[in-house]
Amino acid sequence: MRKFTLNIFTLSLGLAVMPMVEAAPTAQQQLLEQVRLGEATHREDLVQQSLYRLELIDPNNPEVVAARFRSLLRQGDIDGAQKQLDRLSQLAPSSNAYKSSRTTMLLSTPDGRQALQQARLQATTGHAEEAVASYNKLFNGAPPEGDIAVEYWSTVAKIPARRGEAINQLKRINADTPGNTGLQNNLALLLFSSDRRDEGFAVLEQMAKSNAGREGASKIWYGQIKDMPVSDASVSALKKYLSIFSDGDSVAAAQSQLAEQQKQLADPAFRARAQGLAAVDSGMAGKAIPELQQAVRANPKDSEALGALGQAYSQKGDRANAVANLEKALALDPHSSNNDKWNSLLKVNRYWLAIQQGDAALKANNPDRAERLFQQARNVDNTDSYAVLGLGDVAMARKDYPAAERYYQQTLRMDSGNTNAVRGLANIYRQQSPEKAEAFIASLSASQRRSIDDIERSLQNDRLAQQAEALENQGKWAQAAALQRQRLALDPGSVWITYRLSQDLWQAGQRSQADTLMRNLAQQKPNDPEQVYAYGLYLSGHDQDRAALAHINSLPRAQWSSNIQELVNRLQSDQVLETANRLRESGKEAEAEAMLRQQPPSTRIDLTLADWAQQRRDYTAARAAYKNVLTREPTNADAILGLTEVDIAAGDKAAARSQLAKLPATDNASLNTQRRVALAQAQLGDTAAAQQTFNKLIPQAKSQPPSMESAMVLRDGAKFEAQAGDPTQALETYKDAMVASGVTTMRPQDNDTFTRLTRNDEKDDWLKRGVRSDAADLYRQQDLNVTLEHDYWGSSGTGGYSDLKAHTTMLQVDAPYSDGRMFFRSDFVNMNVGSFSTNADGKWDDNWGTCTLQDCSGNRSQSDSGASVAVGWRNDVWSWDIGTTPMGFNVVDVVGGISYSDDIGPLGYTVNAHRRPISSSLLAFGGQKDSPSNTGKKWGGVRADGVGLSLSYDKGEANGVWASLSGD
Repeated sequence: MRKFTLNIFTLSLGLAVMPMVEAAPTAQQQLLEQVRLGEATHREDLVQQSLYRLELIDPNNPEVVAARFRSLLRQGDIDGAQKQLDRLSQLAPSSNAYKSSRTTMLLSTPDGRQALQQARLQATTGHAEEAVASYNKLFNGAPPEGDIAVEYWSTVAKIPARRGEAINQLKRINADTPGNTGLQNNLALLLFSSDRRDEGFAVLEQMAKSNAGREGASKIWYGQIKDMPVSDASVSALKKYLSIFSDGDSVAAAQSQLAEQQKQLADPAFRARAQGLAAVDSGMAGKAIPELQQAVRANPKDSEALGALGQAYSQKGDRANAVANLEKALALDPHSSNNDKWNSLLKVNRYWLAIQQGDAALKANNPDRAERLFQQARNVDNTDSYAVLGLGDVAMARKDYPAAERYYQQTLRMDSGNTNAVRGLANIYRQQSPEKAEAFIASLSASQRRSIDDIERSLQNDRLAQQAEALENQGKWAQAAALQRQRLALDPGSVWITYRLSQDLWQAGQRSQADTLMRNLAQQKPNDPEQVYAYGLYLSGHDQDRAALAHINSLPRAQWSSNIQELVNRLQSDQVLETANRLRESGKEAEAEAMLRQQPPSTRIDLTLADWAQQRRDYTAARAAYKNVLTREPTNADAILGLTEVDIAAGDKAAARSQLAKLPATDNASLNTQRRVALAQAQLGDTAAAQQTFNKLIPQAKSQPPSMESAMVLRDGAKFEAQAGDPTQALETYKDAMVASGVTTMRPQDNDTFTRLTRNDEKDDWLKRGVRSDAADLYRQQDLNVTLEHDYWGSSGTGGYSDLKAHTTMLQVDAPYSDGRMFFRSDFVNMNVGSFSTNADGKWDDNWGTCTLQDCSGNRSQSDSGASVAVGWRNDVWSWDIGTTPMGFNVVDVVGGISYSDDIGPLGYTVNAHRRPISSSLLAFGGQKDSPSNTGKKWGGVRADGVGLSLSYDKGEANGVWASLSGD
């Protein structure tokens, strides 16, 4: 059998690497550690002693068998090693100990040695990745332990992407295999090259504890610190080194260097310079700058200090000072060994200084200077993307969007990670259309998309906001609220999205949930002025003015925004006006006015006083109040319209037209302002202009959520349409007014629903009552009604005189005509007052006609019949009718009447003139005829000719007062 010796040792990790525990190691563990120590330090006697005891205690332990296998292999006993490997395969075929031992056995074969040599050759010739691949193929996923493991992971460390992994594996092996100085040497060098200095020194300190590694550790340690710039840090490093190492050439050099540095640092100027240079090397610009400034003041021609100062300013981002000091350093010492570094830093700082100055110029709204600076930066370095980005920003500032797009696209071609260019393009496309912006965002990489996730969320938020607004305009509050919830998920805690969501929930009937949302927002952001303002608006919008003021007052006044102050002023003004209105409604208008006049000058109060004066037709006071407003606000639309309405009421149409012409043209006038304009135009006879205004205004009101303002527009628009001769369209507009005023949530689709909605409801406010009443009047006015009615009536009395029995059959046709209703009516009347009582001769002498003078005879029954006709017309102002008493009666007359209605503020009046029949008896209504046996004359037919006055007082509330006075 051929014998050979393989100089290899391994470290067995056992079946699994178990976590450390607090319990003390067992005897087996202690002996296995002795085996590993012996293998690491090549002390075979220690290995054999420990194995002997282990085989007595735990002979079937895979780690023990693997250790015996390695011992036999080192001794060249291949057969014995193979027997141990076979035994291990039976004891633990899946263990790491077996797999590692199998690989070690393979390396003892000629093929294994050749493959290992090939991998080592690749590693030494710089082909690390190929070498690792060869190792992996050779080891088949189970690298051996010990020196081969160190060799393998040292090769892996040459691959930059795997260096960290390799270092961690070498640290693990070092922890488990104490005393392997070769491993520690390699590991320390790897840690230093990876800028993990503290860990590197820790390994060297461990290495220095063994005689075999102490000298090597000393050389490596001193090599790491000897070139440190002179400073307190270098002195500390030398002292630390000398505390660990006490002999050798490196120690002598360190002692000499320490003495020299301590002497140098005793000089304040040198110390400042040295400390500054050291701080710059450590990246501590804040500490370096004052030290280096002191050094430069001591020696203004110290190019190294100037260059380091420029470097420190560069680290701090102070580009201007960095450029100035680097230029001085290069001018003082053009051939310095630091020139390459200084020139590189100078180029970088000149570039970024120009970028900074360009950004500042752009911020100062000086795009021309910004463009020059960005172009200057581009000339310094045409490979960096930020100069091109700056030129794109200049184009954006000039609103030259095509140029900006080109620059941003060029920026991304230079640097796909430039998120500012991505943002710039997204903003350009967003201006063009949300769809284009979304398509652009969808084309981005994941990292680019993450950089503008705020824009993507904002686009989604805008889309949802538009959809929600459309649903709100349709009155679909619950669906709108669902979209607002999605918006809130995109922007949690947003004050105004929470406000919109709460408003939608309130309108959808989920008021408790709406209140809870706003309360929670107030708790989350108690000191946020926006939250305070939004919650104040919410409360005041739901008739909780006092709660709104209390909430606002919880925020210190110093934090009040102008919006909050304006809201407070309005709420306080509301309270004053509410009190004044209560006084006025209780009949104390003078007291109410006095209270308002005590308030600070206010447009709102002056407009209220003007309105009150206008209602009581005190046009002088109204004009004065409106002019007070115009003195402060010459273009106040309410005051101008108020004066217009006053002039119309006073009958001065020329002045009214002049006032109306002063109204400033604007595209954002409120619905109420436009409504008043349209009404003024109509009252001035400018029907075409009023028609045009209402044609534009009514669709706007329909698109708005239900409100008093939109309801009044639709109500008045419907009235105008009816007066303009389009009652069909007017009825359709009244249906929309019912939705806007809150009479119903769904627009009526059929006549039954519509007419049912015209019925009064005691819970209605003045606006709902008015809409119902006006709609009902127009609906009735447009009906064609045919009425056939029979009435029986009468009274008990004396036969022949007053024992009345009457029948009336009435046929009436009502139809719309112009802006009112006309009617035709015919009544067939039969009246019978009984018969006279006779004496024994068949005659009667009742006190009737000439029968008192001479007894009458003949037909004693008193009755008559006839048919009357009448025609008439009425609207809201005029009413007239003319007709006859029943033709066929003894006395037939023409009768009728005419009336005129108007109002003065809340006082309504009607005056009339009439001629009406008295129908209480046959004699009064149709006349009677004297007995034919006597004179046969006709008499009777009483008519009431007279005038009347009716008065009513109604302020639009549920109750009013009515009175009538007439004389006949």
